Amino acid sequence: MKKFLSVLLIAAMLTSMVSALADDRGAKYTMEVENMTTLQNTPDREVPYNEADLAVNPVIPGESTTTGQPLKDGLLYLPMLVQISNPSYATKYEDPDTGKTKKTVTAGVGERAPWGGQYADIVYEGILYRTGQTRITFVISDSFADDEPQTLGPVRSARIGHVLLREEWMGGLVFHGGPEVDDNNIHAEFKRLGATEKGVVFDLAGTNKYNDFWYRISGISSADNVNIDVIGLRNTIPETTVAEPHPFLFSDTCAYLDGGYETAYGIHMDWGHEEWISHLYYDENDNLYLRYSGPVPYMTYMDADRNEDDMEQMSFSNVIIQRVTYEYAHGNKIMPVMQAVGKGNADIFIGGRYIPGYWVRESETSPTVFFDDKGNELVLTRGRTYIAHFPVEGLIGYTQEGLN
Repeated sequence: MKKFLSVLLIAAMLTSMVSALADDRGAKYTMEVENMTTLQNTPDREVPYNEADLAVNPVIPGESTTTGQPLKDGLLYLPMLVQISNPSYATKYEDPDTGKTKKTVTAGVGERAPWGGQYADIVYEGILYRTGQTRITFVISDSFADDEPQTLGPVRSARIGHVLLREEWMGGLVFHGGPEVDDNNIHAEFKRLGATEKGVVFDLAGTNKYNDFWYRISGISSADNVNIDVIGLRNTIPETTVAEPHPFLFSDTCAYLDGGYETAYGIHMDWGHEEWISHLYYDENDNLYLRYSGPVPYMTYMDADRNEDDMEQMSFSNVIIQRVTYEYAHGNKIMPVMQAVGKGNADIFIGGRYIPGYWVRESETSPTVFFDDKGNELVLTRGRTYIAHFPVEGLIGYTQEGLN
């Protein structure tokens, strides 16, 4: 595996504790920010976007609307969103400086690594707890053309923000439970929005309805061991349910190499909990951002067999940090309500460049449209995209250091 140009920076991020920056969320931002360009509590950029760009882009025949890559003819557009666990886990790694083995506790690694992530077109991450823990959502679409993935997991619970995310994509949402209390009832929201009657709500908890499509994997601690047959679940959606694609704009090469955009080969994200600090490093040879959880590569198994020989590091062609506001129902730290309708800042990284952008979503059923700093609709590089629903007060830094 390729080495970092600057591993000292990573070590400092994990071991150095700056004076804790705490806010009323209960989060504590502890990432070392020296030698970084930091982005935190940035005022609304109020980018003057063109209203006409909020219209849905036309579908280009033979091109994926989610990745921009070639797509087989005849594939029914019906994406599936799957809630994926992202808990912390104690694991070992080799310090590149000393060659010694060290221990660390970070999220989504080791025994807690997901499986089937390489089939996701888009990966979302958002707040799960007020104190900075996160949850992942895989958006699966293109791979259905090849009848993949056969297995996917580990599946966990959903929150209100995920209900609204499903509305954006109009496909199925697979999860295992979620809050059902006054003013924070996910099933009441599904009914209000009409998703339940469309047959796209797949709550695996508390029902035998979907028992043929999921099981728990032995050898992994519950509740992070739920494996699903996502294709089987998708096939149960009524033919009358239709999802309308909303294509992104794509380019074969980065559209932001010119224009004075700053180089950003390292992206460093502090969600508010030290075990969920993550990094994405740009590999210019492959034009991809490789994800790390602390100093440990963030990997995904190929399938539920969880064979280490088939693991792959999660990588992305585009990284979008969508700044959103979180509220907490009943003051409960595990009931975040993400405000994903409206507009706000977006910190965007494509082709090793930083674009200070913007996002707009007009309604619950509208797609989110991203803009660059000039008010033009964002042009993505073909491939997988990572989108963080990141708190407006959250701490991000970027550096010129990446991978050699």
